[in-house]
Amino acid sequence: MKRLYPLLFACTLLPAGAFASCGSAYCVINTQWDMQGLTGAAGRSAVDLRYEYIRQDRLRAGSRDISAAEDNSDTVELGTTNRNLVGTFDYSFDDHWGLGAALPMVDREHSHIVDPGGAATVESWDFSRLGDARLLGRYQFDAAASGDRYGLQFGLKLPTGSHDIANAAGTVAERALQPGTGSTDVLLGGFYSYRPQYRDLGWFAQALFQRAVATRDRFRPGDQLTLTAGLNYPVSDAATLLFQLNGLVKKRDTGANAEPDLSGGRYLYASPGASLALDRDTQVYGFVQLPLIGNVNGIQLVARRSFVAGISRRF
Repeated sequence: MKRLYPLLFACTLLPAGAFASCGSAYCVINTQWDMQGLTGAAGRSAVDLRYEYIRQDRLRAGSRDISAAEDNSDTVELGTTNRNLVGTFDYSFDDHWGLGAALPMVDREHSHIVDPGGAATVESWDFSRLGDARLLGRYQFDAAASGDRYGLQFGLKLPTGSHDIANAAGTVAERALQPGTGSTDVLLGGFYSYRPQYRDLGWFAQALFQRAVATRDRFRPGDQLTLTAGLNYPVSDAATLLFQLNGLVKKRDTGANAEPDLSGGRYLYASPGASLALDRDTQVYGFVQLPLIGNVNGIQLVARRSFVAGISRRF
């Protein structure tokens, strides 16, 4: 069996890194297959189904963890559980041009205490809704004989997700907790990868910038930059060990419905993982994402660890 390269094609099509005070989140692990040159042939397509579990139950102020007793805000966050299921379709028009589309289903639970020094009312939300869709095009330059590949990425995040969900009491969740931002964002990035001809260590690097260009209801999500460096090493024809460093820089949200003092930050994660080929064109994969650096604005919820698992198939 030919060696299969493990880095699939989903995560840069996701709303990567939507972090906020209430704890809404997507994973920033990059599992993009086309970066490894495996979807470059004209008419080649791939589908991916990916599950993310992110439990945010730790309060952080700046770069240190704090207890709920140290939070003197009007609202004390208790926790958020994010379960994201993301479907992605990718198609290569020729050896250079390709297009990917992704749509997440967001299953989110969140609770916090309002007026903790007085009436101390607990508010909670529990919903499953579609999130914001993404379209990401790519142009890959001619591949070098040495295995080097590089290209550009560009696209849009569309406002397909709800941004006005309320709980059973009729209280609308803060905008950063909603499955959609209500904004249309532009995406621009680039990548470089090395894919050796024979079984050996491969690597890639990527940067992706996102900015809202059309907003709704007085809320503008902050600009964000995602940086990724990844390694993959095959230990057999079917199994490959994976490792990534994932960085995210997110600016503060702005607008009358935003919380600028409690949004945005700088993050760095280590993400070990593995993939297993079920056949020539199908493989499963998994990652654990571990925080190395988290410097947030104000007080926000963060996760101790996150998990990603998925299955992908080429056609």
